[in-house]
Amino acid sequence: MITDSIDQLKRYAIPKTDAILKFIADHDCDQLPDGEMEIEGRELFVRIMSYTAKPAEENRFEIHRIHADVQYVVSGAEIMQTARMKDLTPLTEYDPKGDYQFFKTSAATTDLIVQAGEFAVFYPNQAHRPSCSYEGHKGSVKKLVFKVKIVPAFI
Repeated sequence: MITDSIDQLKRYAIPKTDAILKFIADHDCDQLPDGEMEIEGRELFVRIMSYTAKPAEENRFEIHRIHADVQYVVSGAEIMQTARMKDLTPLTEYDPKGDYQFFKTSAATTDLIVQAGEFAVFYPNQAHRPSCSYEGHKGSVKKLVFKVKIVPAFI
């Protein structure tokens, strides 16, 4: 897991960094409609989301096995929580088509406050619970989640 300002993305060994930054530079990210856009086929695509963050207990932890998430907050702010895999209890089976599995935990979590202009990266099998509200911001959030293919399926 990595978190930083989007202008620092190149500092990290994240695949497809140049394509991600080009996409951000070439688009008015605040005006993009919600949905999904392919950038380099299923090797790199982006999910565009607008929502109001919810209390953490209303969200679920998730993992991916094929894609890393580069979650870029365009406007607003939210908490993205992390937890150790050993502390999670599965809520669903792994869905290979959607590349996700949901979990719950009653163990300790770590909160990352991610504000406009910042990103967080979650690699395959790094549990994360995004889209959580906090006292410092309860308004709307606009976020781009870049899905970067990292490994072949090892299901």
